[in-house]
Amino acid sequence: SDELVDAELFGHARGAFTGAAIERRGLFEEAHGGTLFLDEVAELSPRAQAKLLRVLQEGEVRRLGENHPRRVDVRVVSATNRPLRDEVAGGRFRLDLRFRLDVVRLLVPPLRERRDDIPPLVEHFWRQTMVRLRRAARLAPSLVTALVAHDWPGNARELQNVVTAVAAAGPVRGLVT
Repeated sequence: SDELVDAELFGHARGAFTGAAIERRGLFEEAHGGTLFLDEVAELSPRAQAKLLRVLQEGEVRRLGENHPRRVDVRVVSATNRPLRDEVAGGRFRLDLRFRLDVVRLLVPPLRERRDDIPPLVEHFWRQTMVRLRRAARLAPSLVTALVAHDWPGNARELQNVVTAVAAAGPVRGLVT
């Protein structure tokens, strides 16, 4: 909701809404002097887009329930799974905000087009999971080969979930030792 986006990004004053028992800094204030990553920016409502544009142009935020602005110096990195050019053409995303966000564009192809990246990602996710589960096991090369062959429509998140599920299942003859 817009209210949740406002509270998360810009913070709020005590009493700004029901349940706001204390004042809280938003993500922009927390990231002051650093970088803020905004995922799925194409999903923002028109109202949230306008507020984000204002912060990027003015370099200041207003917490919910306050009237005075607070200066912020934040580098914004954003991501989306939909081309912003198409979203602008369809009237779903502000052109001026696209220009503010589109300073440096990195196009990351889907995992199915980067199969060489799968084995190191599998190894990374496997090690993370083994540390979290406090276990020691190895993946069989045949399982890694099978993972490379899959198309991964959910990209790296899907791969991570599958690797985690395999790890949680425990030893499976021929797959995990």
